[in-house]
Amino acid sequence: MLLEALKQISKMQLYSLSQLANELKIDRSMASHIIEQLKVMGYIKEEVLNTACNGKCRQCAGCPVANGATPIKTLTITAKGSQALNL
Repeated sequence: MLLEALKQISKMQLYSLSQLANELKIDRSMASHIIEQLKVMGYIKEEVLNTACNGKCRQCAGCPVANGATPIKTLTITAKGSQALNL
């Protein structure tokens, strides 16, 4: 199951826990547990995309940072994970 989850994550352009759960036909809590296991094993890492700004962008109506958006988190397959997938 862990390897199948890793394969699905590698196929995703944008990570979605719900999408992963649907693809694996499991519930979100199980998918979340699998993600944590893959992190502990060193196959994936979570990255938080920097959404910090200097405040000058507050004049931009469409800026998600100025509107208080939460940080964007994504998953990246590590070298160890790529090896497991033979990428």
